[in-house]
Amino acid sequence: MDKTLVIDTLFNYERAGLLENNELKELIIEEKGNFQIGDIFIAKVKKIIPKKFAFLDLGYDKNAFLGLTDKKQKGLYTFNEKTNKYTLNLKEGQDILVQIDKQGTDIKGASVTTNLTLTGKYVVLLLNEKNIAISKKIEDKEKRDFFKNFANENLPQDYGIIFRTNCANVDTKEIKSEVLYLIEKAKNLLEKANYIKPPMKLFYAKTEVEKIIIDILDKDDKVITNSQDSYNSLKNIFDNVELYNDKLPIFEAYSIENKLEKVFNNKVWLKSGGFLIIDIVEAMTIIDVNTGKNITKSFDEMIFKTNKEALEQISKEIRLRNISGIILIDLIDMKNEEHKKQLELYMKQLSKNDRMPINIYPINELGIMQLTRKKALRSLYEMVSSTCHVCNGSGRIKNADYVVNTILNQIISIFSNTIYNKVVVYAHKMIISRMDKITIPDKKIDYIIIDTTRLDYFNIEKFIE
Repeated sequence: MDKTLVIDTLFNYERAGLLENNELKELIIEEKGNFQIGDIFIAKVKKIIPKKFAFLDLGYDKNAFLGLTDKKQKGLYTFNEKTNKYTLNLKEGQDILVQIDKQGTDIKGASVTTNLTLTGKYVVLLLNEKNIAISKKIEDKEKRDFFKNFANENLPQDYGIIFRTNCANVDTKEIKSEVLYLIEKAKNLLEKANYIKPPMKLFYAKTEVEKIIIDILDKDDKVITNSQDSYNSLKNIFDNVELYNDKLPIFEAYSIENKLEKVFNNKVWLKSGGFLIIDIVEAMTIIDVNTGKNITKSFDEMIFKTNKEALEQISKEIRLRNISGIILIDLIDMKNEEHKKQLELYMKQLSKNDRMPINIYPINELGIMQLTRKKALRSLYEMVSSTCHVCNGSGRIKNADYVVNTILNQIISIFSNTIYNKVVVYAHKMIISRMDKITIPDKKIDYIIIDTTRLDYFNIEKFIE
């Protein structure tokens, strides 16, 4: 499959689009200077909420948080066999070595763990954790046995390893070389942590762009970037890198810009005439499947085909938008149980193309398919948008008549319960136009229009005349 990674370096962001046979499959937007999943810090413990989490200073504006409910996190707890209890080995002001495992949001900082790992192309090295794991996609028993023996012979004590799918068809010399390199890097990192003053970043993980190049691209694929710095850096990890110099913006030249804008639409049309409505809320993403213009004589068959087409598009949208966490798909109601089973199997097949692990649950009695997708990176929606200052993220604002009634009630309350006999109302011109004919005997009301985009914003000043 012909794959091209197109990289656009902007003032504050780096954008990348992965094309497979000229079809946009994945989008990445990274903010320059932000930390990456996998970065390792020597941090300072700022505050501990017992049995819940600890706030850590990484040297950024927002504190990171470390969950304390997982007793398997290395170095956090000591188990007393006599009392059968765990004791927390953490105090405020303490220095601690942690790794970013989830990016932060506008509301909270990043999530970190004490289970440190170093990721290569073929293996993941586990620091201070004696465990050997092999990708489930490697089914050959001889290879699995070989990897187990290889790990036992080459790993130092208290180190673990995960053999990734990429190592299935690779010369063992390459794997051994990578393992030895990661072990040396781990030892240097742990040694460095002994004399570095926190908070400080000790290890810079690969960017998401670099991860795609290493994990997805083959030697015959290509990378195109419009940045000389990016070109120089990527040439160290990939041979086929081109520097783009044309006047036309690179995302326009490869027809990515117009597709990128469509990614932020909540309505997505299907070829059959049906459509999806994608709503991202605080706790989950809800996707509604509709028949739209798709009307055929065979009603049951039409519903099945529309649902199947919808799932194919949804799998693409999830990957493009990097939608994670809980995902609820409200399918068109089906009575045929066999059709439901076929759709569940089809979605499992589609999810194999995704880099992130996806769990798929049976369609319930309400016709809803439930998915969970591992959340590590912020979605595109979170990366390029912020909470609306007008609606405060609700997506709705109070209508004008309701605002007028609210203001009027406050004015009546002021005149009834205080000695004030004059008020000045500051509000949006639409609100003022509805209120300027309201009068109250023996009381004075003045109106002043203010320049605001918030229809529901107002202020009332009180006077005695």
